[in-house]
Amino acid sequence: MRQLFFLIFTCITIPLAQAQTSENLDQDKLLQYYQAQQYTEAMQYLQTIYKDSTDLKKLKQLAYASLMADRLPEAEQHYLKLNRLLPEDPEVLSALGNISASYHQDERTKAYFLAVLKVDSNNFNANKQLAKLENDPESALKKAYLVRANQLNILDAEVSAELSDVYFRDNLFNKAREILKPALEADSTNLKLLNAKMPIHMAFKEYKEAIIIGKKLLAAKKNPSEQLLFQMAQSYRGVRDYKNAMVYFKLAIKEGISPKTATYYGLLGDAYENMNQNKEAIDVYKRGLLFENNGSLYYNIALVYEDKLNDKKNAASYYSQYLNSIKNPEKQRRHISYIKNKIEELKR
Repeated sequence: MRQLFFLIFTCITIPLAQAQTSENLDQDKLLQYYQAQQYTEAMQYLQTIYKDSTDLKKLKQLAYASLMADRLPEAEQHYLKLNRLLPEDPEVLSALGNISASYHQDERTKAYFLAVLKVDSNNFNANKQLAKLENDPESALKKAYLVRANQLNILDAEVSAELSDVYFRDNLFNKAREILKPALEADSTNLKLLNAKMPIHMAFKEYKEAIIIGKKLLAAKKNPSEQLLFQMAQSYRGVRDYKNAMVYFKLAIKEGISPKTATYYGLLGDAYENMNQNKEAIDVYKRGLLFENNGSLYYNIALVYEDKLNDKKNAASYYSQYLNSIKNPEKQRRHISYIKNKIEELKR
């Protein structure tokens, strides 16, 4: 947001410098605050000079300083005053739209940016923000906003990547690639653009190129997504490197499963136990064993076999599997000894 409004400063300070009369505004001091990015100090300094001002130029200065200081409530109040005085000013409307977006007030945000387009249909930011507010990725309106925003700025990575995805979903792969080209030429390492380009290479069966991009994305991400891992697996499969394909398929499967899945099955099994549906409880616990678990499921199954079903053979078997799952046996010597004695008793 700060970048978006920084240009406003130059438009405000020059006329203010020319308009200084009764106020003792130290323009050099204010500039020093801005250059040092001391926006809160700049805002506080202006507030001591422009108290309760209704002058347009002063209000703009106060609004800008408040915004840069991330004092959104004060900034909003100043911009609302400006909006009452300048109801069709696109800069003021955009500022209010961005502030509303920060509060996640989607309807207000949309209303402000639609108002911007009424007075300036070529406003890039308004088109971009309105596209974001369309939650349906297949919305014709979202596409229209993205197309217009892209026409106004073909180098914006976020817009280019989103519009490329729209064309990709429509199977317009050449168009998707064409949209990305200028933005990638300007910023070849942008992750949003690379994410959008990888599936396009795959669509054209350019698997080697997809793998190159995939490696760049993996290097930049500590926690790669299931989708990226799957794309890597598919790309390696495409070049018949089945060994690497298997590695990434396994990683994709692991990423696609919640680490809490085994816990959920454990709690579901416990619910069955409490309703005395013990066979169902064991079935659920065993399903949980397909996912990562800390050994507790083996223990739960053994207990059901021992206490509820009087099945000593299976109880001993699952107690043994539970022992094998213990990761730090040195710290659980007494417990391990107890379970071993229990197994011996069950085998008698």
